[in-house]
Amino acid sequence: MSPGQATVFPWIAAAIAAYSAIALAWFATGLLRYPSIEVSTDGVDVTGFRLKQTVEWDDIADIVPLADGKNPEIGIVLRDRARADVEIFYRGPFAPGYMQAQRSVRITADLFAVGAAPLLDFLDYYAFSPEDRVELADGRALRRLAAMGQPTLDG
Repeated sequence: MSPGQATVFPWIAAAIAAYSAIALAWFATGLLRYPSIEVSTDGVDVTGFRLKQTVEWDDIADIVPLADGKNPEIGIVLRDRARADVEIFYRGPFAPGYMQAQRSVRITADLFAVGAAPLLDFLDYYAFSPEDRVELADGRALRRLAAMGQPTLDG
């Protein structure tokens, strides 16, 4: 190893170790949460890194595909005067503003293993098929979600 590398590499290793320790501590204390979507007969709970938004099915006006650069997103558009319930996990200078987070909900869809298109179809189906929401309570919805991600014979 050259003398220049010998002086730089320990500092880089220390910086990576410090970053990892801080991220682990942040996750362990509950300040960092991996994004998740919980769907029930009552509505949709979208948990992000810093906040949780809860939307009732009746408050959804539309579910649309979006994109942030090359990352697919799903937008849940709320009806007029409808607001998502917001629980903010992170308090600090970069915490999301309450008013910014409640008029619509954005889901970063590429974080989920099922894929963006099946997740969009799944949410869209249950948002506009209230008679089938009972499937969300007994596990049939998981089979429907798995079927939505499968290719069909016609293309």
